[in-house]
Amino acid sequence: MMHMMMEMYFHFRIEEPILFREWKPLNTTAYVFSCLGIFLIAFGLEVLKFGRMKLVAKNEVVEKKVDCCCSTEEDGLWNIPETRPLNPTTVNLAPFTRDSLLKKSHLASSILIFIQHFVDYSLMLVSMTYNWPIFLSLLAGHATGYFFLGPMMTVEESEAAGSCCS
Repeated sequence: MMHMMMEMYFHFRIEEPILFREWKPLNTTAYVFSCLGIFLIAFGLEVLKFGRMKLVAKNEVVEKKVDCCCSTEEDGLWNIPETRPLNPTTVNLAPFTRDSLLKKSHLASSILIFIQHFVDYSLMLVSMTYNWPIFLSLLAGHATGYFFLGPMMTVEESEAAGSCCS
């Protein structure tokens, strides 16, 4: 049994497995359709992220305000973050209850996050094939998805994915 070592530089070979042993384009037409498929998967991932964000934002939950321990002012002593004055800001947190875990929207969001991470990691493995047309198709799919869906997000929705201090 002969083992081939994966090349760790960008290349352009057509007859090489992409993600599964069975997904191996044997001619130029199949390779072009594979690039198109990768583009559509990356675009679909951006749609999935946007849809999940809208689902989470749509949930009407009772929220409580808590103080955030970070400051956004830039006038710290010698511009050192630890010396900035503490002006607590408030952050909305949903209460952690048994009912919040049993909501259908939480279940749907959990399933969508599983799918999102599965596709994310699969696309990471595709990028690690170092096949530059495949890699560029992946990036183009992400960029196109963001180009069309990015303007529909508010700043608050974009920041909702991060912590209170980002």
